[in-house]
Amino acid sequence: MDKRLYICAAVILIFALLGLLAYSKLELFSRKISTLPSREVLANNFFAMEQWLNSAGRRVRIEKQYNSEKIAAAPERVVVAQSSACAWKNADTIIPPWIEKGGFLVITLDDDTDEALLFFLSGFGISIEEIDVNESHNREMIPDFTNDIYFSFDNEDEVFTINDSQGNARLAEISLGEGALTVIGRPRFMYNDYLSRDINARLAWDLTGARANENQGVLFIRDRYIPKALFGKIMERGNLAPVGISALLIIFLGFWMVIPAFGLVLNEKQKTARPIRQRFIAEIRFLKKYRSLNHYVTVYERELKLEGDPEMSKTYKYRELINKLREYESMPEGVKWNSQKT
Repeated sequence: MDKRLYICAAVILIFALLGLLAYSKLELFSRKISTLPSREVLANNFFAMEQWLNSAGRRVRIEKQYNSEKIAAAPERVVVAQSSACAWKNADTIIPPWIEKGGFLVITLDDDTDEALLFFLSGFGISIEEIDVNESHNREMIPDFTNDIYFSFDNEDEVFTINDSQGNARLAEISLGEGALTVIGRPRFMYNDYLSRDINARLAWDLTGARANENQGVLFIRDRYIPKALFGKIMERGNLAPVGISALLIIFLGFWMVIPAFGLVLNEKQKTARPIRQRFIAEIRFLKKYRSLNHYVTVYERELKLEGDPEMSKTYKYRELINKLREYESMPEGVKWNSQKT
């Protein structure tokens, strides 16, 4: 058996014994390390919210584009809809009956608010206002909302609101039958960076998890763009070290296999070409088999005359070579040519 196999087996056995010794003698302990967020967390502001709801038994479903008909037909009891991700045509006739039967619709406003949505909200006496409010107002003891949107109402007695210190309504909710319609600006209190505040988490849960159950979860309708990594999931968080080690091992094994000094080709012997005499004889036999040797001799003779000394054809060696070629042409098949060296 090859000695390299014994050496390889011995090395593996030694490392296995060292690993067993280290595992049995060294003390293992857990350690917390801080790592950068994954690509999905950076691209998804609702990642923590989704994980929280799923862990609490409130199944989360996400859709990119929806309309009023699909909202009314959704199996979920709670729907959080981004205004620009939905088509609100005929919402004034489709959505209210669904809310009365126990549906909860939370509309989050962004920069793209179409006329159909404004008409739908006006049916509930809600108007959207835009102002320039200082950032310090979000540090009040209210959840975190966007600064540029607040709401006004035709009848404030029928609307539940959350107001800032200046009296601007940042959240508006109208109860209708067994459900409710809630309108807010961008739901900053649901974002990953803000959900750690108790007041934000409490409001986020009251609007979603508290109203859903295990059978009827929460539907998020919003843009969900997660940029794809260059190498797919290979280079996701936690995989960099294994990928680097694997690449180094592949490079090392590649060199080990091809370098003759110590690799797999160490004992391989390169096959040398046949001597020129044997190759010449083999070519002649091939030509004789197909009855082309006479033509070959003629061409060979002509080429020798054209190259070098024109008197070459008169020399003894040249005449002897031509004679042997012609002699071989007349030999029967299977007879070897054992002429002496010239």
